[in-house]
Amino acid sequence: MKKNVVFWLIFICFGCIPKKKKGQQLQPIKVVKLNISEPSGITYFNNHFYIVSDQNGRIYKTSSEGEVFQKIKTGYSDLEGISFNNISKTFFLVNEKKREIIEIDSLGKFIKKIKIKGSQKHKNSGLEGICFDVKENALYVINEKSPKQLLKLSKEGKIIESFKLDFSDDVSGICFDNVSNSFWVVSDESQLLMNINKKGELISSFNIPVSKAEGVIIHKNEIYIVSDLENTLYAFKIPN
Repeated sequence: MKKNVVFWLIFICFGCIPKKKKGQQLQPIKVVKLNISEPSGITYFNNHFYIVSDQNGRIYKTSSEGEVFQKIKTGYSDLEGISFNNISKTFFLVNEKKREIIEIDSLGKFIKKIKIKGSQKHKNSGLEGICFDVKENALYVINEKSPKQLLKLSKEGKIIESFKLDFSDDVSGICFDNVSNSFWVVSDESQLLMNINKKGELISSFNIPVSKAEGVIIHKNEIYIVSDLENTLYAFKIPN
C-alpha cells in the first residue's frame, strides 16, 4: 500500500512540472528581394539600412524596401557582420577567418584593425556578428561555433566577459535591443530567432522560415533578418 502511495505522489509531482514550450513559428510581414550578393550582416542608422556583402566586401546603403542608394567599398573580404557606432559615426566590420574587427568611416576609409583573442576549430566557425552598445560604450560579438560564444569587448578589443551559448546549432547574427536592454540573435543552422540577456542566457526563441539567416536588426517595432542564401530581407513583428 505504501509503495502505491509513493508511486502516485511521484506521478502527481511530475505531472505538476510545466512542460517546456516549443518555439513559436514566426511569419514574415514583409519579404524583400535584394540585389546584393551574399548579404552577411545588417545595421541601421539615420533611416537607412547598411548591409555588408560577404562576396565583394561592399556595404550597401538601402531602404527597408531594398532600394540601393549607395555602395561603399571596404577593400576587405570574408566580412560576416556589421555595426554602426553612433558616437564616432563609424562602422565596425567582422572578419571571420582572421578574427579581426575593422573600423572604417562612412566612406569606407580605414581607421584601425582590432585583433580578437581566442581559438576556433575551423576557419569558417569564428566571429560571425557584432553590435555596439552605446550605453556601455562596448562592443559585443558572437563566435559562430566551436565554441558558440557571446563576447563583450572594450573598443580596443580586450575581452571583458565571455559567455557560452548552448541553445542552437550555431549563432550567425546579433543586434542590441535598447528598449529591453537585451540581444536578438539568429541561428543559420537551427533557423531560430533568439532573445538573450547580457549574460548570454536565453529569454525566448522563435522558429523562422529563413534559410541561412546571417544578420538581424531592429527598426521601429520590427525585426529585419537578411538571408545569405536567398539574397532576401525578411521583416517580422517583434514577438512578445
